Amino acid sequence: MKSALIGNGVAIQFGGTAYLNGSIIQRAINNVRLGNFPAHLYPKECADFVKQLQREHRKALNGEYDQYVFTTYDRASLTDFKARYETGREYDIADIGFEDYFLLFELTHNKLGIQNPERFNSRSVLRRMILDSVFNGGEIETYHESFPPRFIDWLHNHGYLFTTNYDSNIDAVSNSEVCHLHGSFQVLSELYNPNSFRNQLEEDLLDGEKMDENYPHLYSTCLVSYVGDLKSYSMDEAARANRAMQKFVDGYNNDPNIKKQIEEMDESNVLVKRLKEAIHLKLENPDLKHGEQYPHDRLKHITGQLSILGLSPNNDGHLFTQIHENYKIDEIVFYYFGDIEAADAIRRFEKKKLILKDVREFWAEMTA
Repeated sequence: MKSALIGNGVAIQFGGTAYLNGSIIQRAINNVRLGNFPAHLYPKECADFVKQLQREHRKALNGEYDQYVFTTYDRASLTDFKARYETGREYDIADIGFEDYFLLFELTHNKLGIQNPERFNSRSVLRRMILDSVFNGGEIETYHESFPPRFIDWLHNHGYLFTTNYDSNIDAVSNSEVCHLHGSFQVLSELYNPNSFRNQLEEDLLDGEKMDENYPHLYSTCLVSYVGDLKSYSMDEAARANRAMQKFVDGYNNDPNIKKQIEEMDESNVLVKRLKEAIHLKLENPDLKHGEQYPHDRLKHITGQLSILGLSPNNDGHLFTQIHENYKIDEIVFYYFGDIEAADAIRRFEKKKLILKDVREFWAEMTA
């Protein structure tokens, strides 16, 4: 069986420079400057905030934020961050990866001691500004119109298609399901689904917030995070919640002691009260589950050959770990851009049979 994992390089190939990182950052700022943004969904101060974070970039490279790292994945992210930038260089605002701005966000908030809900709310509106820029007024959903027939045939030749892209261009031409590992502009997040498990509980965690139907992409499942471990955690969160809830329900139904403990839970604690309510809701509706919206587990079970196109071997390490650990993948075809990427791919997949192909030659063949 042949499978393919497709990244942002395909969007750049057919959508042009508009989907380069620098263009996304600059467009976000320009949108705010020109008033071309939904101010009721994210404030203009978001653009100013990105500029402030840029000024912290060099400080983070020089070690001034090392003391404000409190988790192992933050420390690993900061180490990786330092390895990707030169300490003696001043980086323009568009030269910094947009996901790295979220690392700088966390570091500055650690330093200032800012906690939730202010931290959560600030992160959420920053995420919306970036996603709105990636969406590009919907233009990002149209580049499949430039796909040459040979590339469409190449896609059809793969039984499973995976993508880290938020757009649905591969879906538009595919003859099979496309697995959006990091979410999709076209799929509403469970947070805003009125029929979801969490929204059937009494407490309104969104504090009355309603989805603006003119901007559904800002309420989508798209994951924006500075570290693969956090993406991996988010991707598996619903599955973990479902497993835990099923254990509570099984215990309640089969063990009188567990049933007694659940019924005697201290409801003065908000979190405990919510858990107890969720257990009762699950007992009344056994089929009710949290929606598992990120099909990353499928990557663990594919067999045969996997082609990787438009994805840097230095990004999304959580996905490459799954690939590396899947012994049923017996061959990887990696389309590289330049000698450095080729060397990085060899290092990344040292225990797999690896076939390297120059992506520039691939695109030349597809458009011939």
